[in-house]
Amino acid sequence: MKKLVVKIFKNKFLWIGILLVISLWLGKIVFQEKRKTQEFISYQVKRGNLTISVLEGGNLRALRSQKIINEVPGQRAILEVVEEGTQITEEDVKKGKVLIKLDAKDLEDKAEQIEINLENSWASYMEAQENLKIQKKQNQSDIREAKLKVKFARMDLEKYLGEELTKKIIEGKNLEFTELIENPSLGGESLNKKRELESKIELAKEETARAKDKVEWSKKLAEKGYITKSELEADKLSLRQKEISLEQAKLEYKLFLKYDFPKQVEKYLSEYLESLNDLERTKSQARSKLVQAEASVKSKKATYFLNKNKLENIKKQIAKCTIKATQPGFVVYETSGRPWMSSNPIQPGTTVRQFQTLLNLPDFSSMGVEVKIHESSVEKIKPGQKAVIKIDAFPGRTFTGKLKKIALMPDPTLKWLNPDVNVYVAQISLDESSDALKPGMSAQVEIIVKKLENVLTIPLIAVSFREGKPVCTVLKGRKLETRYLELGESNEEMVEVKKGLKEGETVIIFPQKAGYQMRKKSKTELRRFEKEIWKKK
Repeated sequence: MKKLVVKIFKNKFLWIGILLVISLWLGKIVFQEKRKTQEFISYQVKRGNLTISVLEGGNLRALRSQKIINEVPGQRAILEVVEEGTQITEEDVKKGKVLIKLDAKDLEDKAEQIEINLENSWASYMEAQENLKIQKKQNQSDIREAKLKVKFARMDLEKYLGEELTKKIIEGKNLEFTELIENPSLGGESLNKKRELESKIELAKEETARAKDKVEWSKKLAEKGYITKSELEADKLSLRQKEISLEQAKLEYKLFLKYDFPKQVEKYLSEYLESLNDLERTKSQARSKLVQAEASVKSKKATYFLNKNKLENIKKQIAKCTIKATQPGFVVYETSGRPWMSSNPIQPGTTVRQFQTLLNLPDFSSMGVEVKIHESSVEKIKPGQKAVIKIDAFPGRTFTGKLKKIALMPDPTLKWLNPDVNVYVAQISLDESSDALKPGMSAQVEIIVKKLENVLTIPLIAVSFREGKPVCTVLKGRKLETRYLELGESNEEMVEVKKGLKEGETVIIFPQKAGYQMRKKSKTELRRFEKEIWKKK
């Protein structure tokens, strides 16, 4: 066995075969690596200037264009219309050239009827104002009269009880009317009456006492025969009369205290309180009548101004039936180029509706380009940025301009056709116009966002994404290395590399057999990545 092994190792043909197999295997590996390397397109990283721009296609159009719209309610016929293609000059605008005239006969008839209603409502309004003035004066008179009644009723109470006692009663102090006669504050007629009755009683007492003395004296004289019996009887009768007068005086005083005095106090106080209530009722009625009069004025005024506004609106509508030029341009019928509207052309006799567009007045001196910007590029652009325009009809000529404005909302037309795509309409004005430029011509617009100087750049299609992060493939000798990148800004072809690559290194673009899908995927991911960068800025 040992001899066999030694014999094999000494066999030179065996070693030649082994070396040949190894050589073939190594050659195959080198050939495969070389072939694999040849399938790639390489790019050497270098520094240079990078223009950041947005490139979109669009069409020429007049950026200043006036739409002539029928603003009159209802349907009405066209009486006159200017010929299509007519040029409206500044002189025509100054003279108020009529572009289109609509039938306004029904509005004129309605205006006449409203004028009659306006006159009637004006008369009613003036009458209501005069009634309000009269009512105010009447209210003043009624309140003044009611106040006088209150004043006179208090004066009557004060006249009967006195000012001080009247004040106490009015202030609501709990006083019994029957006790008022003994109140030290009593005054007025009641005090006089009390004193009068008391004096009358005292006088009757004196007279009664004298009559008694006279009767006693007469009795003595009669006993002695100095007077007759009839004279004594006469004196007794006089005494009786005096006693009756005293009783009557006392009864009258008693009746005064118990009935007449409280009755008079109650009467005067009731009249005073009733006058106060009557004053409040008068004030309330005055306020109510005043409110009614004011409401009548407001109602009549509202009716008047309602009719006035109606008349003004009708007159405005009549004026809008005659549409005059307000800016220069060329007359274009709205129905031109629209075959589905051929049954309702803009011409005399045609019936039009409210808010229908009748004419367009594009100003060809304001020619520009209208483009639709994809939402991924909207964050980059803003009004005032410069733009380079190439018009297909003039391949050897380049125009310059500026971004004039960009819509705030996506274009609803394309949004309706494809809900997943959002584009924003932008207008680019031309720095210099030309009579050769016509609306509708196709154009390519490059909006210059910024220019970066001396930055590392690589082709956009050399970038791919791994787990949401940008990467590229770097060729190191015959080895391929995946490199994570920090990207900056980009245009349609190149992208700025901030970190991850050095000048002079070689990057692999893409295998030729998978170029399209990988370029498409890379560009989509880069746009999404770039959009996030712009949002952070």
